[in-house]
Amino acid sequence: MNRVLFVSPVAFSGLQQRHQSLAAELAKNDWQVNFVDPLQTGGLSCKTEQATPNLEVVKIRVPFKGVKWPAIQTICAKFAMLLLGSKLALSRHNTLLWIAEPSLAWLSLYKWQAVVYDRCDLHGSFPGQQQLVWQKYEDILFKRATLVSCSHEYLQQSLPEHARIKSVLASNACANIFFSERLQQRPAGRPLKMVSAGAHHEWVDSGWLAMMCDHDNVELHLAGTGRGGDYENLRRLPRVINHGKLDRPELARLLKACDIGLIAFKDIELIKGVDPVKAYEYAASGLEIWAPPIKALRGNQLISKYVGNSGERNQAVADFASLPLPPPATIARWSDRLQTILDRLTVLRSD
Repeated sequence: MNRVLFVSPVAFSGLQQRHQSLAAELAKNDWQVNFVDPLQTGGLSCKTEQATPNLEVVKIRVPFKGVKWPAIQTICAKFAMLLLGSKLALSRHNTLLWIAEPSLAWLSLYKWQAVVYDRCDLHGSFPGQQQLVWQKYEDILFKRATLVSCSHEYLQQSLPEHARIKSVLASNACANIFFSERLQQRPAGRPLKMVSAGAHHEWVDSGWLAMMCDHDNVELHLAGTGRGGDYENLRRLPRVINHGKLDRPELARLLKACDIGLIAFKDIELIKGVDPVKAYEYAASGLEIWAPPIKALRGNQLISKYVGNSGERNQAVADFASLPLPPPATIARWSDRLQTILDRLTVLRSD
């Protein structure tokens, strides 16, 4: 059985997005997956939990972290590697390193069977991150990776040439649970149900969401986590129903009960490289998808309408018909994306 050490920037138990989905698909394809949750501080330990057949979640504690200081973070990564080696009995030359957390780039300096760097965000552009620091981490991965997989064209096009020639575009996709029949026209008299799913953090325009639900014939459903004053104000509005964090079956049921999926991104640098998973989930669930008219989202073929102000919202609500685009058959599944990555890896390793 093939083995992969999957170093993730998010916990396996967190919102189910790209990393958990690709890891789960690897496990389904008879890979032995050791999924490493983000490192925690306050000790020196390594524990494992069986999540699914062939997939084990690894929880590591180290004495300290220093993401803002690469030299300190290197020591942190060495602690992690020592713990992984003793707990998992890793044979590195028979193990694929799949890394999506650039701050642990030092792990790629070991001799692995192969290294996949999954570049799914514009690192260095998140609130509080220092671009030069994250560039140092990525420079290591660009050099050491056998393959650089990118979730968005912008992330691939912005690679240095030596990394671009060994890259592959593997956009996001949708889990099977979200695929369903097209929604029928909503019953007469029922409000138009809009939904905003995912993490409502600094890159989400809560003001735009508040504007979208400021209509007598609209209710807004929030699904996922959130933070910040604007989000707190939003979830208290009378036409907002806050479901909090939902697991996939719960989210799938909610989406099937709604009419329109919203992608409420702000027009900021980070969004240039984002391929929203929620767009695939909305479309597979039979929802129309509306978004603010920002340049970074204009090329997304799943978005059916751009709404910039209350007048455009009023017209969109008046014109709404439940004819979701595109049909679910055209929406990629995670198994498709994994195969794209593995096929490109096979080609590169055979060169």
